Amino acid sequence: MRRAVVIGGGPAGLKAAHTLRKGGLDVTLLESGPILGGLASSFDVQGVRIEKYYHFICRGDDDLVDTLRELGLSGKLHWKSSRMAYFVDGQLYPFLTPLELMRFAPLTLAERVRAGVAVKRAQRMREEDLAPQKAIPWLKKMFGNHAYHVIWEPLMRFKFAEHAEEISAAWIWARMVRLSRSRVSAWREELGYIEGGSQTVLDALGQDLETRGARVLKNASVERIVMEGGRATGVRVGGETLPADVVISTVTIPRFRALAADLPADYLDRLARIPTIGIFCLFLRLRERVTPFFWVNTHDPRVPFAGMIEYTNLNPVPELGGDRILYVPQYLSPDDPRYAQDDEAVFRAYTDALALLHPAFDRSWVKFHALFRDRFAQPICLTDYRETTPRHATPAPNIFVTDSCQLHPHDRSISGSFGLGRVAATEALASLGPA
Repeated sequence: MRRAVVIGGGPAGLKAAHTLRKGGLDVTLLESGPILGGLASSFDVQGVRIEKYYHFICRGDDDLVDTLRELGLSGKLHWKSSRMAYFVDGQLYPFLTPLELMRFAPLTLAERVRAGVAVKRAQRMREEDLAPQKAIPWLKKMFGNHAYHVIWEPLMRFKFAEHAEEISAAWIWARMVRLSRSRVSAWREELGYIEGGSQTVLDALGQDLETRGARVLKNASVERIVMEGGRATGVRVGGETLPADVVISTVTIPRFRALAADLPADYLDRLARIPTIGIFCLFLRLRERVTPFFWVNTHDPRVPFAGMIEYTNLNPVPELGGDRILYVPQYLSPDDPRYAQDDEAVFRAYTDALALLHPAFDRSWVKFHALFRDRFAQPICLTDYRETTPRHATPAPNIFVTDSCQLHPHDRSISGSFGLGRVAATEALASLGPA
């Protein structure tokens, strides 16, 4: 039986391994951590498993929906009306329906009308036309300078920090398109969640892998991909070389470059030109909710973060006994001094700001808190992404790679990662030819 090694036990790796095993290969999945999931993994919060980072599901996330169906978990997926708001200069404004937009006082009436028209116009545009354009000038042209400053500038800071000026307009367009699929009417948006969080489907996929005879190795730190004659012959892990007829890497591009140092230098140099930004995210378990909204963007000089996600306003997580979960993320370059801030300093600054959104808030509401960091959380969608995004195939005929930059202009998602793993594995199977 031909052998495959998949590096990385996040959503893309799990899906790739699952597809390879169903294709008849002897599969080994290597995960460096103690649990499966990668950035989608969960941790123990006083006896309840909760995701380290927030996730939500949109209509059209077909690879995730199909995977749930295949594993018999469709009943675990629930859709719920979602609400969002903007906190602008001390005031919280609902911001989802046409009526809420028309009542959005930080913009003039003419600006509100222009914003509504701009969103509809944008959704009819084409990716290939927007890809070479920079997002900020495009947004200012579509919405006007003041509306850009109020509505979009916080999002650009939140997602891209110092890279905001370089982002492709297609990224913003893709975000509008994805969320528009979850609009069941002009007045209502539905987002999805999975009972037990993303770990429900990730664990089930891992268990099904093992049931099918694949090996799932955790705490397996890969040292390098072993190559001879321009192709992979195995993967070095824990001082042992696992032989392989095909290798799929689903770790980040910076990590893959280190593991595959024997690939041609010009190929590795091209990969190095795709910038990646880090994230830190404050996780709070609270005894009261701060707002009734799932997502709040902030535009107030006193607030040190650009947005927050009150997860239990989408997924109630009944195991919490009525407690609330709040994420306050910030995307930053690991070189930014804020990335290395002391955990308690971040906690104090962010919880001070929560009192601006809910005057009754105080730190006695906090029953648990943690701060998570990841240096390679988000590849940057630049205006040349259509030319620079790597294919799954590499110069080595039996090494394949996935990275969330391959989703551009769309943002990373669990469903998108499943799709990357599935396609990479399909290409790998085809490269091997008939058994």
